[in-house]
Amino acid sequence: MDIIAQAIRSFIHATGDILSADSALDFAGRMEQIVSSCHAMLRHIIPAMLEQMDQKIAENHQRKTDWRLLRKDERELVTVMGEIRFERRYYHHKSSGETAYLLDQLLGIPAHAKVSGDVRQKAIVQAAQFSYGKSAAMSTESSLSQMSVCSYVKELNAFPVLTTQGPRRCVQTLYVEADEDHISLQDGRSAQVKLVYIHEGVIQEGKKRRLIHPRYLTWPLDGDNDLLWETVSQYITEQYDASALQQIYLSGDCAGWIRRGEEWLYPCVLLLDGYHRMKALRGLCGGNQDLAAEFMRCVRKDDFRQAEVLCKNILDSAAEADMKSKRVQAKYLLNNWQRIRNSFREGIPGCSAEGHVSHILSERLSSRPCGWSRQNAEHIAQLRVMQANGEIIRYEELRKPKTPQQTKAASVPAAEALLRTPGMKRSMQKCMKTSAATVCKNRPILNGGHISQLYKALHGLSLDLAVC
Repeated sequence: MDIIAQAIRSFIHATGDILSADSALDFAGRMEQIVSSCHAMLRHIIPAMLEQMDQKIAENHQRKTDWRLLRKDERELVTVMGEIRFERRYYHHKSSGETAYLLDQLLGIPAHAKVSGDVRQKAIVQAAQFSYGKSAAMSTESSLSQMSVCSYVKELNAFPVLTTQGPRRCVQTLYVEADEDHISLQDGRSAQVKLVYIHEGVIQEGKKRRLIHPRYLTWPLDGDNDLLWETVSQYITEQYDASALQQIYLSGDCAGWIRRGEEWLYPCVLLLDGYHRMKALRGLCGGNQDLAAEFMRCVRKDDFRQAEVLCKNILDSAAEADMKSKRVQAKYLLNNWQRIRNSFREGIPGCSAEGHVSHILSERLSSRPCGWSRQNAEHIAQLRVMQANGEIIRYEELRKPKTPQQTKAASVPAAEALLRTPGMKRSMQKCMKTSAATVCKNRPILNGGHISQLYKALHGLSLDLAVC
């Protein structure tokens, strides 16, 4: 109890010193220092309260009947507030022979874990946005290595599939857009991380445009493309009324894996998105706007022959060094002629796949020089897609399922039977409430006679706890 009281006293004094200090820090900086001071207080309070709980377990009559005390061990655990150390007792069940730290079983602290689940949870959420090193620093005030964060991301496995939301919706037109991000692997090779998303169109909100009901999907680096599009097709079938759906527009750079979508999505019209169209035109025309405009006039008039003649004239006048790249761009444009034509249909809102890839994938995976393992690249992409879909990231739900042996080892039936008894639960609750109420009532500020805002706050807290 003295430890808890001293920790609270130190925190209140530290808070006053921070707020009244003659410092160049602004208010935000002072708040950061107060939060750090609060964490330091909790690193003293929590171990003291845990040891009080352990003492109550030791004093329990049923525990004395069924469990024999073996020894007392210290536990170190890294939390978001920093590292805490506390002692708890190790017991042996007299009948079954099971052994357990009953306090660990009560609180759900995994055996042998040095880093608490709250740190792992925060680390993977931050890793979706920042580097492993920065994520480690943001996850706890204690030391955590970037390789630890890397291993937490690697453990993830049970990512959610593309599932429906709410009742079936009736729309006449759907838009499916696809593109990929090119990343560098640790072995020196490159790989493609695919992104597909489905939406119902675009709505104007002020100066910005927003997709209507977008749903995002990424795919394993070596995943089967047919299975990818089968997943998209199944989602559309389950989410939308097929009798109302008249057209599906599939937009992208018309790479082979995107063209496979035509076979799965019906009725489907494939479009070449404007970004890749203009990129190919600039490569072919070398910045000559008149030639690019002439090619687009041929597209609008559907004059394929004239477009072929234009491309041939450009290639004939090209320098030898540029010939190969220009020939590739000309072939790309002519091979996707009908897909370019389709993009000028009435009502087509344009394709934002390149921007979405940049925002969802490239911002973390390829905008900075880094080499990825295939597994972690896929997992980070999945985390970012979950965030784009508005899904909550939960480490314990996403990590690899435990083996039956691990699950059995984590659970001690005799310990659970003891800890779930009403008497044990009431004992734990009374222990915590009594400790908190005693500390609040014994504060000097509550007994000094001077009524201040701090007095009112602590006095109200002490009354609430006393009622509990």
